[in-house]
Amino acid sequence: MPPQRVSFNVPTGEIEGVLHLPDTTAIGGCAVLHGYGGHPDQPHIVATCNALAEAGVAALRFAYRDHQPPRMTLDSGLADAAGAMRLLKAHPSVPERLGVVGFSFGGTVAAITAGRDSRIRAAVLAAAPALAAPNFKAWSNEGKWKPVAELSRTRARVLLLWGSRDTQVPIENAERYRAVLLQARVTNTLVLIDGADHDFGPAAARERMTTAVTDWVAQSFAEKPTRG
Repeated sequence: MPPQRVSFNVPTGEIEGVLHLPDTTAIGGCAVLHGYGGHPDQPHIVATCNALAEAGVAALRFAYRDHQPPRMTLDSGLADAAGAMRLLKAHPSVPERLGVVGFSFGGTVAAITAGRDSRIRAAVLAAAPALAAPNFKAWSNEGKWKPVAELSRTRARVLLLWGSRDTQVPIENAERYRAVLLQARVTNTLVLIDGADHDFGPAAARERMTTAVTDWVAQSFAEKPTRG
């Protein structure tokens, strides 16, 4: 089915997005979040949405309202993600099963979103910072947002996804998330994509990444939530 142009409200107005719907009846829906300085037409974002739709999952991609030039904060990114989740929940072609997939900064947004929205059953954090680096502008470790602690409260199954050649967000970030998730008894796994960079290129690595994402989301939607 051709992607649909959609829009949803955020505190300062309206955001336009692209909704990829499967050819068959959808089993659920996911918001797919790009990174700081990125955009929703990047190859790894589009490939993820296409793969999810082929697996029967509606996938929504959009640009944060302050993405060009990048001025997003965690506050504005979280509000934008919340609007996307509301659109998915209200869409007549999307069942109640919801998920969130985030890359880089979008993965940090996904972590907090999954921790705060009990409807979310699948969360994918791809190269997601657990702590703000010194040069980060979107958030700081001294601020109110604590992504790792927020994620520990999730009811979702969590996939941590990293590229073996990622030089921007070290694998230690994944290990920090994973340690707290294990302690909180949240179902999770860490998958390392061999040969992938921060944006999960080249193409062969990107394909392995999308397979990991779709498998995780489909399995999460098929299972009952493990935490009440």
